[in-house]
Order: sequence, then C-alpha cells, then structure tokens
Amino acid sequence: MSRPLPRRALLGGAAALLGAAAVPAPARALGRTPLGGRLSMHLPWPTSSLDPHELNDPAAALFASAIADSLYGADAAGNPYPTLAAALPSREGDAAVVRLREGMRTARLAKLDGRDIVSSVERARARGGAAALADVPSPARHPKDPLAAVFPRADPARLARALASPLVALLPRGFDPAAPDGTGAFRAELGARRLTLTRNDVAARGPAFLDAVEVVRSDDLTTSLRAFEAERDDLGWLGAGLHTNRRDAVRFDLGVAGWIVLTTGPDAGLFGQPGVAQRLVDALPPERLAHLGLFALPKAHGDPAWGGPPAELLVDESAAHLVEVAEAVAPILSRPGHEVTATPVARAELGRRRARGKATLAIELVRPLGPGPLHALLALATADSRGRALDLARHPPRLAQSAAPRSLTATLRLGVIAEVRIAGGVMPDVALARALNGEGWDLGATFRRPGRR
Repeated sequence: MSRPLPRRALLGGAAALLGAAAVPAPARALGRTPLGGRLSMHLPWPTSSLDPHELNDPAAALFASAIADSLYGADAAGNPYPTLAAALPSREGDAAVVRLREGMRTARLAKLDGRDIVSSVERARARGGAAALADVPSPARHPKDPLAAVFPRADPARLARALASPLVALLPRGFDPAAPDGTGAFRAELGARRLTLTRNDVAARGPAFLDAVEVVRSDDLTTSLRAFEAERDDLGWLGAGLHTNRRDAVRFDLGVAGWIVLTTGPDAGLFGQPGVAQRLVDALPPERLAHLGLFALPKAHGDPAWGGPPAELLVDESAAHLVEVAEAVAPILSRPGHEVTATPVARAELGRRRARGKATLAIELVRPLGPGPLHALLALATADSRGRALDLARHPPRLAQSAAPRSLTATLRLGVIAEVRIAGGVMPDVALARALNGEGWDLGATFRRPGRR
C-alpha cells in the first residue's frame, strides 16, 4: 500500500527550496526545522473570498494549496500517490473505490468521510474542475464503508490522476468561500482588506512551520514594493523595492500562478470568433505593459485595433493587478467608433454578465489545472467554454512539452496576455519552499531561520 507523504518529509525531500534562501543540510533533518515566526506581505489581489474549485479566483491561485489538499498528489513524472486517501483507488467489481484516511478533520474541526469525497467531486465538476473530471463518473458513498466513495466503471489509475488536480481539492460539505475550510497546513481568516493564515494543528499532512502568514490587500502594484523597501514587509511582490532594492533581499521566482487573459463574448461579432482575441493580444506592444510586472510578454506582431462595437473591458474591481492591466490594454485596443473602456465591476457581476453572454470584453486570471501544456489548454478552454473543454479532455490533442499557453488558443475565444508568476524579493531569513510540481510555493513547508528577526 502506498503511504501518504507528510508535509515535514517534503522539506527534506522532493520540495526544492529557493536558491539563495535554501537551508543548510542539518536544518532540513526531520524535526530540526525551526518552528514559529510570521511572514507578512502586501498583494494586489482580493482577500475576501478563496475557493479552491474556482478557475478564476486569484486568491485561490496563490493560497488554495495552503488551506486545502487534493486526495492525491502527482510526482514529477505525473504518477499519482495518496495524500488524503488511504491508498490508490482499489477495484471492486467494475467500480473504483477511494477511501479516506481515518480521523481526518478540517482546520475548523469538521470530520470528513465519504460524503465529502462525493460533494467535493460534484462541486468541482460544476466549477473549474470540469475538464479534469471529464472521464470521472459521478461517485456515490460506499454502502458499507463510511470513509469511502464508489466511482462506477472508473479506471483506478485515471481516477487517481484526475483527483490529483488542484481544482478538485477535498473540501467539507457546505464549504463557504468567505470562511474557507480544508485539511491544509493553514486555517484562513478572510476580510475585505486582509487575509490571515494561521497554523492548522490538525492538518492532514502536517501543520505549517510558520505561525502565520499575513496578507494585506493593496490597491496598486507599488504598495508591496514600497512596504518591502521600507522594511515593513517580509516579502516584496514582483520586486525587491520601489525606488531601490532592499539591502540583503533575495530574489525569488517560484513559477506560474496563472495567466491573465482577454476574453470575448457573443456581442463582439466577428471579433468574438475563435483565435481573434489571441491575435489582438499578440499585437500588444510589450513596452506599454512593462510596468505591470508581467511575464512571458513576446515581441508584438500584428494590429491590436479592436474592430468590434464600442465595449466595456470588464475586470474584477478587487484585483488591483488585473485592473491596472485592463487600464493599460483598453487604450491600445481602442479606435474611433470602436472605443474600449476599462470598467471595474464586482467579481460576481462579472461572472453574471459572462454567463449571460453580456461581457463583450473582459480581463481575467485563469489558474492551471495541473502541470504541462495539456493542463494549460484545458484550463484555458474551461475559461472559454465548458463544452469545448470537455471535448478536448475526452479527445486530447498531441502537444509539444514546450508549447507555450498562448500557442494553444487558436480554437478559443480568449487570448493569453501574460503569465502571473510568484516572484519578487524576500528577506534572507525566510526559506520559501517550492511546490512539488515545480510551479508555485508550498507555504506550509516555508519557514524562518531563527536569530535574524
């Protein structure tokens, strides 16, 4: 039987630590990692909601893995291993069975059983995990084992890979994005201006090394750099200072958190056809976006002129980074008679207008479904059309491993503008841990060396 990998084992094993902030070998030994300390930062992202199953949730792109776990993980070769499950899926007749480890509770002390597997899978299917679950049948609670769920006619190996997606995290029944709960290393407390992660002492894979991570929502891209330079924060988002680099700061880049995309709706007419949005954003001059801390901005080619009707470029008003992107992109697209106006709205309103086909243009963040180009394609397709995403998941194309996300959108009504990466500057006593799949951070395995602060 495969054994779940505890968080404390990750730090000394597969989880790579940030270059210059890596920990000396003796400190990595089990039980020797320093406990305690806090990490503070300002981020230009919303802090009032966090939903691991939502594809477009910026807070989830950064912090879902800190509060929730998937039933399975995947190693560098893509092979699944149990994390919250007691073992890899077993075969019972023509069905596959997934059984939870015994005695697991969430950070808010909710007991978990097979009903939570069923509710999580169906909740994820209705949201961002639809493509990951394309070949996964609806589960039912096991008739004899309260900790298990039965997936009729499911292939156990394919089921384990699907349940390893971060968009299919195990969440308790009745999950509330405003008061999120899960089995992760931290418990989250959310507010309009602040998100606080505190150590979850009953975490299924081991509690965090840090006492807490304090995140304050900023209204622009410069606040974090200013606070870091002034030595008020421990981490500077996208840089090591506003006017000058903070002394002794260590640069870090822990990979992709998501992609900023331009989406088009039915009202866009011919400019809402598949592939058009990507052609538009491929023509955006990178020098006009250089101040936005974006990554993977190619040299411009083509014409960025919007030829559709005058349109609002909708954007989540609580995501300052996206608002600044929208305000930079709108005047580049605009032409007389075809004006584009950046329009911040509430995220719920943006979702409603997109669902009704009344969002001619919008700027959004899309989270990865997992590592590699196929997961990138499925995530982007889900953001465009659930039906299109399901079709691609069931009939996946052959993709080069090096395929860039912006090369995958020829059949989609959205275009990839740039990557959002977890990058910037950090104090040298903070050892940031990289996620096992190489993209993003593992805040549960992050710690502070003692004696410096």
